[in-house]
Amino acid sequence: MIAGYRDTTSYVLESMSPALTESNIMKNHPKNRVRSDDGFTLIELLTIISIISLMSALAIPNFFEWRQSAKLNSAIQTLTSDLAMARMHAIKLYNSTGSGVDVVFAANGYTIFIDDDNDNVIDTGEAVLRNKTYPAGVSMNAVTFTGSRTVFHRAGSVSPAGSVTLNHGSGLRMRVVVSFVGRIRVETI
Repeated sequence: MIAGYRDTTSYVLESMSPALTESNIMKNHPKNRVRSDDGFTLIELLTIISIISLMSALAIPNFFEWRQSAKLNSAIQTLTSDLAMARMHAIKLYNSTGSGVDVVFAANGYTIFIDDDNDNVIDTGEAVLRNKTYPAGVSMNAVTFTGSRTVFHRAGSVSPAGSVTLNHGSGLRMRVVVSFVGRIRVETI
């Protein structure tokens, strides 16, 4: 290079805008460009909305059925544990007077009490152990205990033996069965 003279190639490249350099030309070529658009296209948005709508249409009815089934299961579990509690109280009362622990069933619930005078009625001074109402949507479908009542005796036995069937609006029914020896089990009908 001659002193005082600049290289024309470097002079031309320096004077050009950065957009025209070889590396920038390759970056801006349509095939090499990375899409950097933020957001969604209308078709993508409509596709997502239709998928969510379809999933909701399938899930919501199942959710309501599950909720009713959960209410029935809860009522059955509560009844089963309350009957077991009544049996335990009757066994605990083994050395005391009285007939045992009475369970009286009604269409909307049940009452468990200690019947000190053996008259099958809740009198003043007799302890009420439970007074439960079934959850909304759950009702008693059938009871096979004579007079809709049973008594747990001091040995843990029950008389009369029988069952209580509960259901909810969708038709699912469950039964709690109490045997003569006081064994309590649940059946799905």
